[in-house]
Amino acid sequence: MMRSLFLALLFLATSVAHAASPAVPLEVRAEDGERIPAWVLEPEGKGTNPPVAVLLHGLTRSKDDWLSDAEPTFGGALTEQLRSTGYRVYLMDARRHGARATPDARPGALAKRAHAGEPGPYQAMIVDTVRDAQALLTHVLANGKKPPRVLVAGYSMGAQVGLLLASREPRITHLVTMVPPHVDPVLGDAAPVNRMGQVHQAWLLLTANRDVFSTEEDTRKLFDAAPSKRKTRKAFDSGHALPREYLDEVRRWLGETLRKP
Repeated sequence: MMRSLFLALLFLATSVAHAASPAVPLEVRAEDGERIPAWVLEPEGKGTNPPVAVLLHGLTRSKDDWLSDAEPTFGGALTEQLRSTGYRVYLMDARRHGARATPDARPGALAKRAHAGEPGPYQAMIVDTVRDAQALLTHVLANGKKPPRVLVAGYSMGAQVGLLLASREPRITHLVTMVPPHVDPVLGDAAPVNRMGQVHQAWLLLTANRDVFSTEEDTRKLFDAAPSKRKTRKAFDSGHALPREYLDEVRRWLGETLRKP
């Protein structure tokens, strides 16, 4: 039905050790009143209205990924890169992940149930996470000052959520998605392919030519369907876990977008 639902078999949740970070807890409420545990990391240097970045993790992972240099995301390096270039960075846990984990509805189990023909709980987890990310963004932008850039970046399931969020949020100016899984269109609002016609942001899509969760044809269709006039796609010779060098491509692309009007 959809290959991405086996991500849990590849990225099993692990304990992540990382150095003390400048992350500060931030509590936001979702539309349905549920607590959205999040962190904010201030940019290096001083700025009255810095650009902001929201980072989204993969299936079975947590916001901790963006504070660690461990596989699969090497996310701590990206977080520090953004902070060093002036971004205020926000991290959040998806539904059923991290501080929001529930023993009766584990993400991997929901994925397996969806593959077995019961997609409802998995679909709800994704759609509710998109809504939560939108609530976080609204909270972030509530001071009335429009940041010069609003970046959303996501890895794997986080890329799936990022695409869905961007299709609903014109306030997002830049989008980076790493190996978004192919999701069967029958999953409606949980499937990015159904929403690509609303993705107009400057967009970097990073894919892998040996990704078992999304074929070359799948990613090409996804890329071509977006009307964005500033989109870039790069494929790595790897599986779903990208090499650390993907961070160099993100850094290069972010630098290029800063130089363009």
